[in-house]
Amino acid sequence: MARLGVVAANMSGLTFNELRDMARHAESAGFEAIFSPEFMNDSLINCQIMAQATSKVKVGTWITNVYLRHPALCAQTAVAIDDTSKGRLILGLGVSHRPIVEGVYQEKMDKPRTFLRNYIGAVRDVAAGKEIPGMAMQPRAASYAVPIYIGALALGTVQLSGELADGVMLYLCPVSRLPTALAALEKGAAKADRSISEIDVTTGLITCIHDDLDTAMEAAKQSLAFYGGLPFYNKLFHDSGFEDEAASLLKGDGSGFVSEKMADELCLIGPPDRCRERLTAFQEAGIQMPIFNPSPVGGESYGDAVRSAIETFAQ
Repeated sequence: MARLGVVAANMSGLTFNELRDMARHAESAGFEAIFSPEFMNDSLINCQIMAQATSKVKVGTWITNVYLRHPALCAQTAVAIDDTSKGRLILGLGVSHRPIVEGVYQEKMDKPRTFLRNYIGAVRDVAAGKEIPGMAMQPRAASYAVPIYIGALALGTVQLSGELADGVMLYLCPVSRLPTALAALEKGAAKADRSISEIDVTTGLITCIHDDLDTAMEAAKQSLAFYGGLPFYNKLFHDSGFEDEAASLLKGDGSGFVSEKMADELCLIGPPDRCRERLTAFQEAGIQMPIFNPSPVGGESYGDAVRSAIETFAQ
């Protein structure tokens, strides 16, 4: 059975009750995991909500912003979810984006990769029950292992994942870029005297499902136009071979400057059969757990888009 994940975001309109329902639906459909993104919400709280509603499916953060929580707080929250879910938490960590961290949250982003490295070390120590400097009491250790995955766009962060993490969370990474990403992952693993086989390779895939390909394509282009306005994603687009699109999107030129080739290489688009066929290419290229990030198409609600993705890829 294929290992599959799906994103369900309450920040996009799902109520907490609907979040529970989506977790149950994903579990019934044979998904390995359901993930919560984080922006003006709490991804860890969402994982607890989803874990309480289910018994088998893993719950994960996609991703928890390392600038918003002290690592000791992050670790102890993760330990609580780990314990109450009987080891079903995947802790995805990442640095988010400078416009969000500095513009929205008013936190300084300085040497983010170094910050992430140190943060992961502190989280691991606290989750293992080790004190960190300045703590006045012994933290509770996790009852089960808390796997840490790193949200990685740049190759340097992919390499860091190979060195430190249990898994890597790629996103908007075309099949053509995967050999380069996997080489960076292997380089990081070798630095830590590890095998790349020890690292779970996942990627997020914008998923626009609709019987009319043109309608689905337009939804995908609009999603990519949003990401193209964020500098880290824009650089990823440029480095993935979409230089012209990246230059136009950085200027805010809109979805009309996203080519169909770019959209088709980065997303799953169109009727269910076409989306399933395109998924196979990512799996054959080395993605062990694809994570569907549903996007509404043709006026449907976000909840309907998530349900459609779960039903399309149900096992």
